[in-house]
Amino acid sequence: MNLTPDENRTVSTSSAVRRPGWLRVVASHALVLVSGWGACALSLPEARRPALALAGVAALAVVAALVTGWRIVGSLAVVLVGATPLLAGALEDDAVATPRLVVATVLVLLLVVGLDGVERRAPRSSGPVVLQASHPARRWAAPVVAVAACALLGAVSVATVTPSVAFVLLGLLAGVGAVLAATRVH
Repeated sequence: MNLTPDENRTVSTSSAVRRPGWLRVVASHALVLVSGWGACALSLPEARRPALALAGVAALAVVAALVTGWRIVGSLAVVLVGATPLLAGALEDDAVATPRLVVATVLVLLLVVGLDGVERRAPRSSGPVVLQASHPARRWAAPVVAVAACALLGAVSVATVTPSVAFVLLGLLAGVGAVLAATRVH
């Protein structure tokens, strides 16, 4: 079969769109596992039994989201992974450290990015996909605000005032809200 150069480009372009590179697939899967399990592991050193149980369920949800590629399972995994270090912080004063909360926030945001890559490769209907290009400041605003809010919350919670459950629950609400805002922006 002889193809003209225009037809050849069309064939190679369409095949490149349908088959993502194996390196991108491996990278997105690794990002999901490392960030999801890493955020769960932040609750392990000082955690009590409820936080450990939530960490185990969250780790299983990360694997389920990775295997299925379903958005609903990925959303559930993000919520569970985000709640794990916060529950550990609510139960143990030692688990509420600013660096630990900031690292947990960054890991949850990386989990969202990794799951986005996994979910985009899941089999979908053959309908058209419309992508909207947005300004980089708009794309990065929600994650930067989430990390800054977490750092502020962590600094306030480790101040000389006794950390309270209200601050931890406020952090949970802010983290989940930031993750939802970040997914809506993309």
